[in-house]
Amino acid sequence: MTDNHSTALAQLWQRLARVREFSFTASNGPGSATDWRGHARGDVEVVAGEQQVLFLESAHFTHSDGRQMDMRNRYRWTLLPESVRLEHLRRAEPVLLFELQPVTAHGFRQVAPHICGADEYTAELLLHDNEIELIWQIHGPRKNERLHYHYW
Repeated sequence: MTDNHSTALAQLWQRLARVREFSFTASNGPGSATDWRGHARGDVEVVAGEQQVLFLESAHFTHSDGRQMDMRNRYRWTLLPESVRLEHLRRAEPVLLFELQPVTAHGFRQVAPHICGADEYTAELLLHDNEIELIWQIHGPRKNERLHYHYW
């Protein structure tokens, strides 16, 4: 791993522990058979350890048609030697979403796509001066979705 990549990983790890808020936008593209469109803005309770950071997210999601619902997610970030692992803690067993590895001084990309049934999930993470941006793409026979997170 280059020095820039090691620095990016160290910066991301430090900044994850300082996150307190997030925004989320869901959109879908041509061919999507889902109706997952809308946005949310909410709080992140962070539980930080030496090698793991838990994100307990809560917000009100506003669907594109105006319907509102509570949104809660639990994510676990784990620091690995050359990447960070992101897991969804929705069920009894954690679901591995991505291992994100630095590809530039401020950018990360999944090491391998996450496969869920016939759907493929990919992700990019960008470190900006005042926020962390995480963009997921989901492609499959019935899906063409984009999930766009901003953390600060």
